[in-house]
Amino acid sequence: MRSIIIFTLSTLSATLCFASNVQADIVARYAIGNETLVLSYRDDQHIRVDRGQLGYSIINGDQAIAVLQQGGARVVMNVDEMGGIINGAQEGRALSVPEASAVSLSPTNQFSDIAGIKGRVYTASDGRAKYLAVLTDRADVTRASDGLRHFFRRFASSMKNERGNKLLALENAFKHQSDRGVLQVEGGFKLLDIRSQERADSFYIPPPIGIHFPNQ
Repeated sequence: MRSIIIFTLSTLSATLCFASNVQADIVARYAIGNETLVLSYRDDQHIRVDRGQLGYSIINGDQAIAVLQQGGARVVMNVDEMGGIINGAQEGRALSVPEASAVSLSPTNQFSDIAGIKGRVYTASDGRAKYLAVLTDRADVTRASDGLRHFFRRFASSMKNERGNKLLALENAFKHQSDRGVLQVEGGFKLLDIRSQERADSFYIPPPIGIHFPNQ
């Protein structure tokens, strides 16, 4: 009887230990200009970014899907197919994204509290202008920032043009950076709050491609 109790307790302890090591989804809310963006991040294969009434976008495995609200309809598009539309709309416009070699980050001796989290103030330069950024090495913020960069990288790569390549180059400044959790960037990007939250698997499953009306 005693051996059964010991085995049961050992099994329970191992189960609880395994459960504590499983990372819950990260849910982070950001202000980008006048817009609020909500990132839900489980891993690089399960990412969702909600933009309120504008709709949302999902990465689910190899899929990258944008769900747009237009009029009374919901338009669901494969991002790789959207790349051709974006390219056509941008043809002839000057590139506004700097070269990767021009992007740099320099730490200052200043610190700032954003969303209750202490971060170091950095001076960022893109070769044309300088601005301030507040960064941290806190694990959950870093995880959210890595997820957001992966999300933007996936959507930028769908453009398949020079503009997309230059967008991807911006993340090079973070490659060897321990403080790569982004709290705030001068000019309109700020973390509002962050938490761990269990998301159902279905939350990351996009609807079928096409145009859907409310009565469908």
